[in-house]
Amino acid sequence: MGYASVIAAVYLLWFMPGFFSRPLLVMPLASLSALILLKAGRDALPVMIASLAAAASAAALSASLPDIPAERWRIDTVWGTVVQDSQQKKGRTSGFRMELERAADGSEAVFSADGIIYVVSSQADLYAGDRIIASGYFHGDVFRSHSVELLARPFHAGLRSRCILRIKERLRETGEAGELASLLLLGTGSDGSFVLSSDARASGLSHVLALSGMHLSILAFIISPFLERIFGRKKGRAATDAVLFLFAFLSGWRPSLMRAFIFRVLLSKGMGMETSFVLSFVILLMVFPAASQDIGAIYSFLCLGGIFIISDRLDRALRFFLPLPYPVSVSMAASASALIFSVPLTISVFGSYQLGAIVTSFPFNAAISVYMGLSLLALAIPHAGILLRASYRLIAAGFAAAGRLPESEGLLPYLLLASMASAIMSLPSAILRIRSRSG
Repeated sequence: MGYASVIAAVYLLWFMPGFFSRPLLVMPLASLSALILLKAGRDALPVMIASLAAAASAAALSASLPDIPAERWRIDTVWGTVVQDSQQKKGRTSGFRMELERAADGSEAVFSADGIIYVVSSQADLYAGDRIIASGYFHGDVFRSHSVELLARPFHAGLRSRCILRIKERLRETGEAGELASLLLLGTGSDGSFVLSSDARASGLSHVLALSGMHLSILAFIISPFLERIFGRKKGRAATDAVLFLFAFLSGWRPSLMRAFIFRVLLSKGMGMETSFVLSFVILLMVFPAASQDIGAIYSFLCLGGIFIISDRLDRALRFFLPLPYPVSVSMAASASALIFSVPLTISVFGSYQLGAIVTSFPFNAAISVYMGLSLLALAIPHAGILLRASYRLIAAGFAAAGRLPESEGLLPYLLLASMASAIMSLPSAILRIRSRSG
């Protein structure tokens, strides 16, 4: 119930935000549903955490929807705090999210305001926590700014900016290979451009470049053996968590990374998988309300929820029919599960999707794992840049080849995939029952 509740809440947040923007309607409905389920004999804990997911969604959306006591077309100046980094991109405008504090119109009347808006700017280079004033105009829900002034930069944002600049300077020495390393370690290239993005998008492998829980897991896999050997098992795990927290900090508290970090901490405290999943959703929306409309966070919950729901069954079914190595079958099952639960969102955002990613995800996940390790090595040892450049050429060639695979459009291929997965999962038990009867 918990997995399905979060997936339903995420899809409602994206496609029907108006539903959760009415907490006076959502809360009674959630409470009534909980009472009905409890009356039907359901366990109290799953019902409670499912209700929490609905409540957190309503609270986050209420906190993030902009509230300006004036007509938007009149607004020409806004004050607020940056909640998502903005870096300049080559020849393109950049954007960032900011939490509103005040707004002013052409008559110089100043209004108090709250909520979160998206700002498009051609000159901003800002970090989460910066207090700014932006001049421009609203175009729909987006504020198009022609000038941004930094009013104050808090200590933590200044520390991040210095650390990020130092890392980027070190990686810039390796050229395009450093661009990809910067993207995987910080979430942006040294000039803000997303290298290999077109081939990654065409191949359905954008997730290996966009920082997410996968990268947090890769980093933990790389560093935890060394830290546990140095500090012992208990202190080594604490040191690993500290490094992962630093990773999330340097990335600007990306919601998809914070989801993975919160989930990891809850799981380490002995909570069950489903409870940790739902509570990570609730905590993330409570701490970062803007995550309710963050595409990375939404994909993160959809894909992980899909993996938890059907991946194990699909993996066992694949190995029942095919002599696949365990890592390959696990990767294929996880990729298919994530795809099945996220394709409707992908169609909404990109218009097409790539079924070939079910097969190509395994080698690219492995390649990105190695590349992250080499990136960390290149930061410590400059001569390791040779290995980084060689690895980059192989990955770039792989993306170019995978990007030539035909893309799918519409719901028909998706429905066929979902039907095939359902059939594959159902057949082994049916075959075993037939064998037992005939035997």
